[in-house]
Amino acid sequence: MRQAAQDSMLFSRISLQGNAPSARGFKDMVLDYYSHTEYRPSRAQIEKDRFVFFGLLPCRQWMAIPAGILIQFCYGSVYAWSIFNAPINKLLTDNADQGGAEVTFYIALGVLGFTGALFGPWIECSHPQKSGIVGLVIFFSGHLTAALALQVRMISLLYFGYGFVAGVGLGIGYVSTIDAVSKWWPKARGTAAGCAVMGFGGGSLAFSAINEELLENVSLPVTFLVLGSINLIIMFFCIQFICPPPPGHNLDGIPMVDEADILQPKRPGAAAGADSGAKGGSELASAGIDKNPRYLAILGSERPVLYISLAEALRSRDFWLLYMSFLANIVFCLVILSNLPKIINRLFGMGSRDPQEPPLPAYLAVSIEGGFNMAGRVLVGLLSDIVGRKTTFLMILLTQVGVLVCMPFVIQSENFWGFMTLVWTATVCYGGGFGMIPAFIADMFGINNTSSCHGVILTAWSLASICGGLAFTGVINHYIDNGSMPYETKMYTVNFVWMLILVIVGFVCCLFVRSSIRDRLFPAPPDQILRMRVFGRVFRVLYSVWHENAPPPTPSASDYATAQHTDNSTSFLQYRIRKRQLRCELLTKEQEQIEWEEYLVLRAVQHRLMKEPDV
Repeated sequence: MRQAAQDSMLFSRISLQGNAPSARGFKDMVLDYYSHTEYRPSRAQIEKDRFVFFGLLPCRQWMAIPAGILIQFCYGSVYAWSIFNAPINKLLTDNADQGGAEVTFYIALGVLGFTGALFGPWIECSHPQKSGIVGLVIFFSGHLTAALALQVRMISLLYFGYGFVAGVGLGIGYVSTIDAVSKWWPKARGTAAGCAVMGFGGGSLAFSAINEELLENVSLPVTFLVLGSINLIIMFFCIQFICPPPPGHNLDGIPMVDEADILQPKRPGAAAGADSGAKGGSELASAGIDKNPRYLAILGSERPVLYISLAEALRSRDFWLLYMSFLANIVFCLVILSNLPKIINRLFGMGSRDPQEPPLPAYLAVSIEGGFNMAGRVLVGLLSDIVGRKTTFLMILLTQVGVLVCMPFVIQSENFWGFMTLVWTATVCYGGGFGMIPAFIADMFGINNTSSCHGVILTAWSLASICGGLAFTGVINHYIDNGSMPYETKMYTVNFVWMLILVIVGFVCCLFVRSSIRDRLFPAPPDQILRMRVFGRVFRVLYSVWHENAPPPTPSASDYATAQHTDNSTSFLQYRIRKRQLRCELLTKEQEQIEWEEYLVLRAVQHRLMKEPDV
């Protein structure tokens, strides 16, 4: 079984704290920094967190949701940046279509992701109010610097102010708020995180109209001063309602078995198969296997838990497969978000082949897109709590494949409402990915690694915004420089093709993500070359040395037990598909449960032996 690293941590916690070498170099400091991912409050801090809003109100679980939504709502104002592109370009270059204002958006989102990765362990170890206040102050400073840049008409200072400085504040505030909210709801993490992230998606819904109103009444520098002040006041008020849950609210680790199995009472004579008269009991007893989990007799009421360090989480292949899936999910809408007004104008508006006013104003289209973004974060998060994280992620990736396949045909037919319908559908999937990814990470790697892993995975946001945006713009500029008109659809079709390929790759990567502990630690036969879960069942491919005249393999006890519950088609897959020394197996639920329990029994026995004193 190729999982010795995980096995070594099963039922025992390995801590790197206190083991730092005396002579510490930079590498040791980095490793030590990424090894401490626990918030350890003092007794006085725990008592203080029982009250919120300057100690005036008792802390309640539900308070984190509206506070988190409003904080993320302010941070989400960055999604309305496309409204500023034309006015800033006109101010700096006297040409609304040239000037590079849209690059500021890419820089801000790029810095956001890398900031989350850099400060993730610090956010995890800090009080959410502390990290939240740091984030909002830096975000406000970015607005002040942007106002100064526009006043002196310096594009490089704008990149630094709103792109870099505000991006750092975004990264710290985004991660700390979402993870603090989701930790209050361990049994509904997808919904809780989706509600918090909903505010970020809804930022463009309101701030698009707010930005338009401000631009009509005040100058650009004053606009950024007003926006920064509004965000600062709202976020500072709401951060007073954010506090961590009390100790013991979340399970410290990843449970190996369902809580129902541990809590069910032991039956007398279970080891001897006393209840073999029950449905299915006789078959299991005849195989020497009882339906009652056998590890209960060893562990008693103890619930086995797997502890994963941050380093192990970041080294696992499942994390990087999930990373690729998340990257593929967000590229399309990130590009559309920053270019939607320009795309509408070129394909359906005054810059199109037949100049006319678009059926929907660009700023209103951006606002509606923000609404779908906001709805997707909540609905997809809720769906993931019901049907599972991996299944939900596969569904949204498959939906995006369909959108990108249809998009070239829709823009060629100049169907505005068809185009907007596809964009809004993809936006629901885009928002849904952000809504469920914190819960996905917490389920896979433990609650103590959520902020750190979330920060690292947000670098995909950075890559998508920078590389995706530059690739999209580069293709458009290449065709225009070679004589194509901005309203021609070929350049957009080329962009949709490479995005489609990327989403398909992300879908394949998601298929191989082992999203549960059972999938990651499920015992692998020595000749296994591939295993994946297909519609809830384990499918594996074995490479075994077997010749035509060789006797068939001897079935195990679990095979006999499963045979009573397996139809002929499953048996055919399991025993008859042998070609070029390949053998395919599609395990039934009963067979999978039996093999998993055998593994848990082995680990439980080892755990019990480790706890027994030497005689």
